[in-house]
Amino acid sequence: MFEVLVDSGAGKETVMERRDIYMYRESLELIARALRGDYYEAFHFGSQSEGTTTPGLQSDIDILYSSHRVNIMTDLGDWKARMSNYLMLYDDMTPPQQYLLQVFREDIQEPETSLCDDIFVRSDSGQVLFSADLWKQDIKYSLKYVGPATKKGPSVSWKHNWDVVHAFHVCKPLPEIHNWIDRCSGRPWPPDQLLEAARVAPCFLVPAGHPDSDYKREEWRLSPNLIERMLMFSFNMTQIKYYIVLKFINKSLFAKIVGDSITSFHCKT
Repeated sequence: MFEVLVDSGAGKETVMERRDIYMYRESLELIARALRGDYYEAFHFGSQSEGTTTPGLQSDIDILYSSHRVNIMTDLGDWKARMSNYLMLYDDMTPPQQYLLQVFREDIQEPETSLCDDIFVRSDSGQVLFSADLWKQDIKYSLKYVGPATKKGPSVSWKHNWDVVHAFHVCKPLPEIHNWIDRCSGRPWPPDQLLEAARVAPCFLVPAGHPDSDYKREEWRLSPNLIERMLMFSFNMTQIKYYIVLKFINKSLFAKIVGDSITSFHCKT
């Protein structure tokens, strides 16, 4: 099986070539957007950029765009003038890794009180929230000139076999990440150097609510994609091949029984 996987495109040279290509594409995208004066940064994630796929798996290309004109706040001290400011909200009833975004004004450090944009909604307690679902609808509408767009999870894509996610940076330390780092400390894997890099790596908020939540249309999911990529890049080739085999088993066997209830992310976890 090890040799068959090498012949199928899961050998070390092919895996590293895939990674180099997608990191190169990220760099080109960054340079191109800087020259155009765009406020977005692009990241490639998923199987294609990890090198954990073969032609038979028919993996999508995953790209995430993050806007630098948006300021995500973990507390009121993070507010910045002349930027779109959103405060992360959660309580005991909020599902894990899910947040609501309260809208703050750009001119003064006060919450927005009016529904001044079509993508804003009002919560039961009167707070003005940035709706993840309405934002995806707005992106889909804005792309109508390039062709029909498809919504799938947090993705709104107009390209076949592409998952395009528009998200926001969260640059402040978050308890979910630090709790995970504390649990992993002192173990052989992940190495200490990776955990230190994870402490300062930004996370993202992607527009995806929990299916059982009362606020699933408004919720945003915390997504530590950069940390996940570091972990995948630290795998050795035996682990990479093992993961690819799990995905083949899922695609050829489990998917016929449970559909898409088991994903490649479950295999990875």
